[in-house]
Amino acid sequence: MITAEGLRWILTVLFVLTGAFCAYRCARQGTAAERVGDVLHVVMCVAMVVMAWPAGMGFARLPQTVLFGLAAVWFAGVAVTGASHADHGGRRAAGYHVVMMAAMAWMVFVMPRAMSGMSGGGMMDMPGHPGMSMPVAGSGGGTPVDVRVVALVLLAAFVVAGLVFLSRAFDDARASGPPLRFLGRGADGAMALGMGLMLLTMA
Repeated sequence: MITAEGLRWILTVLFVLTGAFCAYRCARQGTAAERVGDVLHVVMCVAMVVMAWPAGMGFARLPQTVLFGLAAVWFAGVAVTGASHADHGGRRAAGYHVVMMAAMAWMVFVMPRAMSGMSGGGMMDMPGHPGMSMPVAGSGGGTPVDVRVVALVLLAAFVVAGLVFLSRAFDDARASGPPLRFLGRGADGAMALGMGLMLLTMA
C-alpha cells in the first residue's frame, strides 16, 4: 500500500511505540473495560504495522474486518455506559475510538478495491520492489472515487482529532497531571495522525 520505504518505517515506529504504551498501561492500571480497550488498541497498532508493508496486504482481511467492527461496537458500549475513567479519556474518547475502529474495519475491507484501482490501466514496474507495479501517468488507473472521498473525510477527521489530543496532552503535562493521562492523550494523538498518513495514501 505504501511505496515510500521511509514512510513505512515512520509508521512502523509510531505504531510500535503507541502499541507498546497501550500494553504498558493495560498492565499497570485500568478497569476490565479499559484493559480490553488497551488490548484492542495493541491489536490495531499491530494491524497498522502489517498494513504499512506490501507483504501484509493480503493478511486475514475478513477476520480483521469483523474484529475491528466488533471493537467499534465495544467502544460504543463503553461510551454509553461510561466505563472509561478520565485517565483513559472518558466517554468522549470512547466515542472517538468507535470512529477509529470503524475506520480500521473500513480500511481493511476496501483495501482490495483501492489496490486494484491503483493497479488499473497501464502499468510499470516499481524500482526496488520486484513483483510490484504502479499506474502509468494518464493510463486511467487510480483509487475509486467513493473510496477516495471517504478516505479524505476520515483523513480530515483524524488530523483534527490528532491535533486536539496532542494539545490536551501538552496542557496536562504543563499542569503536572497524572503521567499516564497525558501520555495516553499523546498516544491517541500519535495514532490519529498515523491513521491520517495511512488514509492519505488512499486519497
